[in-house]
Amino acid sequence: MGRYKTLRVIDEEGRLVGDDPGLDPHLYQDMYRDMVLARELDRRMLALQRQGRIGTYAMLEGQEAVQIGSALALEPDDFVFPSYREHGVQITRGLPMEVLLAYWKGLPNVGWDMEKYRAGIVTVPIASQLPHAVGYSYVTKLRGEDTVTAVYFGDGATSEVDFHSGMNFAGVWKTPTVFICANNLYAISVPYEKQTAAETIAQKAEAYGFDGLKVDGMDPIAVYLATRLAANRARKGEGPTLIEALTYRYGPHATADDPTLYRSDEEVSEWRKKDPIDRLRLFLESRGEWDERTGEKVTMEVADAVSAAIASIEAEPLPDRDDAVRHGFHRIPGFVVEQLHEMQRAHGEEETRFSPDELWRVGEDRLPDGPTESLTMAGAINTALHEAMDRDERVIVLGEDVGVAGGVFRITEGLLDEFGEERVIDTPLNESGIVGTAIGMALAGARPAAEIQFDGFVYPAFDQIVSHLGRFRYRTRGHAAVPVVVRFPNGAGIGAHEHHCDSPEAYFVHAPGLVVICPSTAVDAKGLLAAALEGEDPVIFLEPKVLYRAGREEVPVDHYTLPIGRARVRREGSALTLVTYGGMVPVSLKAAETAGASVEVIDLRTLFPWDRDTVLSSVEKTGRLLIVQEPHGSSGVAADVAAVVAERALYDLEAPIIRVSGFDVPWPQFAIESHALVDSERVVAGIEEALAG
Repeated sequence: MGRYKTLRVIDEEGRLVGDDPGLDPHLYQDMYRDMVLARELDRRMLALQRQGRIGTYAMLEGQEAVQIGSALALEPDDFVFPSYREHGVQITRGLPMEVLLAYWKGLPNVGWDMEKYRAGIVTVPIASQLPHAVGYSYVTKLRGEDTVTAVYFGDGATSEVDFHSGMNFAGVWKTPTVFICANNLYAISVPYEKQTAAETIAQKAEAYGFDGLKVDGMDPIAVYLATRLAANRARKGEGPTLIEALTYRYGPHATADDPTLYRSDEEVSEWRKKDPIDRLRLFLESRGEWDERTGEKVTMEVADAVSAAIASIEAEPLPDRDDAVRHGFHRIPGFVVEQLHEMQRAHGEEETRFSPDELWRVGEDRLPDGPTESLTMAGAINTALHEAMDRDERVIVLGEDVGVAGGVFRITEGLLDEFGEERVIDTPLNESGIVGTAIGMALAGARPAAEIQFDGFVYPAFDQIVSHLGRFRYRTRGHAAVPVVVRFPNGAGIGAHEHHCDSPEAYFVHAPGLVVICPSTAVDAKGLLAAALEGEDPVIFLEPKVLYRAGREEVPVDHYTLPIGRARVRREGSALTLVTYGGMVPVSLKAAETAGASVEVIDLRTLFPWDRDTVLSSVEKTGRLLIVQEPHGSSGVAADVAAVVAERALYDLEAPIIRVSGFDVPWPQFAIESHALVDSERVVAGIEEALAG
């Protein structure tokens, strides 16, 4: 442990410790100015928050050396992923102060073009940006680019699961990633010694197979040199580095925090003596490169720049109400437009009219003429993945066991041999890392297809899916698309243990910004997966495992896509509308035949956004509705369909809506799985109840 000595270039009095690093004097001037700018911005932001002119704000004062020293050590084409306190990094990298101020004022992120400024957006969920940085690095390395990705976080973040997943994936993949930890000794109020038992954070890198550096985070020159060293290593193909910068925040964690509850005035005073701005100024004075007039000029320039940015952002009017629904998807679903119009009418506002290019397009099912092949659903999904990878080199398949083994259900079989291990990646066993790195890959321009081995294993990735996958387009106002497809087997019926038979679709249907698909046939599986892999929105692709090899179907050999958001009528009828999806489609078709009634069976195929028009038209014709789903009934897909029909077509109904679903309890062990399965007998009973109503 002793080898983790703290790198320092200048001490608290601005005196050199050891040899002069011989850096360009202009660099020191830039360093000083940018640190003063960051502090002035920080103090003005605090004043604005106290005046009620911006929202809750996270201060950086004291950590300027970490941020400016590291940012100046990076090349213009390098990419940074911040947490929520890296204002100094962002403005040093060229992000306009107006854009940063708009975020903290709670305005939509106008102008936050990640690619233009080579910087990610503010990240609130702790440590969750680490896998993004690694995924981004993976793609730039795959393309042979001379790009380094730096990711910033605090000491508290090292306790999070995504610290582990980011570090572990980076170590295994040897990505050109620089991890920069601003160890300010507190995670809000929790001190370092209650956060980790490690002597240093830098030593944690050893467990992941790469180097860790410990640096005086109040010394901007030392931080600069450490970051430059780490970046040079990365560029030479030597992999990632973890930098632990020992620093301090002089103010509270954020404007809602009271630091006097957990630290003493004496402690703060001791750290004030280490002030990074004072330290660099004393260093420059000792070299004859500073005087009072220079300092006053910098202070005035900085104050004017901050004042101009504040005036600019406060002069901006609030956007119209329609801005609240834009950018959630590549195209706005029709029912979201209806929701907007209802809100506008309630407030006496004019309804926003959208151009056809802004609206969700749902085409018709069209299959290509020509040869077909007999495929199972498993074979159809494999074919779709193969075709996508062959057609588009940006498509990357990643997940546990997807390479050599071809997946536990052999869905990815043969892809490794065809496309190689750089595009078919056997990842570490970490679902959050799988999805998190896929997000980073997508931000770098790739089109990842991430496999989760079983439905019940997706929960560790829930934060990445809900906090980031579904929100990136919206939070960047369309500047950053994340066309990631997360595939996993879904549902029960195969006699497996706990967590191998879950149906978690309701969680993802409820999460904003996600498209959720669940096919029931081989033809649909190939066409819908192809559409998902070519689309611009993130997709949760559910594959009913009970149907993987339940039968074969003639599937067109040529490439084709099917419209996302379009249901399919599987059986025509006039007495009852039965709406279902996935593994319940064949069960419902069998029940409809057994019941002997004129039952129209609709396969939703897309669970969000689902096809309201087809369902409502059918209910208008039949006057009755039965909805069948395998998972528990409360707050699920069936509940939403029932609510919309009751809201939009109540007077078309001649009887109460009936729902058939699983029990509202965890899925039972496989020996008694049949007790909970929705089978054709249960659906027949539902049909009879609906017809008798």
